[in-house]
Amino acid sequence: MQPNEQLKKVMKILIFAILCTEMRTSYTHRELTKQHGIGSSSSSAEQRRHSQAPYQASIRLIDRELDYFGKGHICSGALVGPSVVLTVGQCLFNNASQSFYHPAELRVLLGSTQRFAPTAHSQIYGVTHVYQPPKDLSLAILMLDQDVPEDQPYIQPISLPAEQAKEQVAESASCQVSSWALAGDEGQELHEMVTLRVDCLKSTQLCEVPNKHYKYSSYELDAGAPLTKSNQLIALRSESSKFPESRFVDVASHVDWIHAQIGDGTTQNSSIWGILGLLVFTAYVIKCSRKSLLS
Repeated sequence: MQPNEQLKKVMKILIFAILCTEMRTSYTHRELTKQHGIGSSSSSAEQRRHSQAPYQASIRLIDRELDYFGKGHICSGALVGPSVVLTVGQCLFNNASQSFYHPAELRVLLGSTQRFAPTAHSQIYGVTHVYQPPKDLSLAILMLDQDVPEDQPYIQPISLPAEQAKEQVAESASCQVSSWALAGDEGQELHEMVTLRVDCLKSTQLCEVPNKHYKYSSYELDAGAPLTKSNQLIALRSESSKFPESRFVDVASHVDWIHAQIGDGTTQNSSIWGILGLLVFTAYVIKCSRKSLLS
């Protein structure tokens, strides 16, 4: 294949990928969601779930998301700044390639309590940069390509704890955890976000479901599920597993590192990486074009 033909092929693939990622729900997808009864929740129930966890983020892979909306969901996260989402590092690690996903492979869905259908309030953001956790830490940071507008009632960041918060948490505390879960022995994927009150034990970083919510104890919550108390992000679920087998990663011990990476938490810190990436790609395209013209 000639260099010029290679360049044309690359450009076609890029254009196709951009168009696909910008497309909204198709007729086929609407039929699929209708079959599964997705999006049929009452507005009052949807508002209640939104108000319980307006910081909830669904982190997704673009290539899987092209099949149908929601298939690309790989884990949860929490919005902690205008353009900052926290999750656990292992969520962004590709075991097949033994490397972290590139930011261009990721999308973040905010403002939705449903996994398999967009809502009137949902917003999809690109990722310009991923801060991988140092060896002694476990959380990762995603910088979004745009700031979330402050006037979005269904999308609101949650506060980070103070660095000393870890020592101030009681030995046993009532917290809230929110996630898109798997239910039953067959691991059926739930469409609606689950929000639970749980009892957490600081000494073991484990959480247990109270007796009144015992039916949820067999649910498998996904990695990155936010654990909150008094409107503060206390921890993120370390891996996808059932209660109480999985531990939570403490956020307070990461606060200094998080602030050092995100600055004021706006997209101006994030957009620099996107601009640099665009410049590098543009230079590469120009170089290939010149070679093809000279050959």
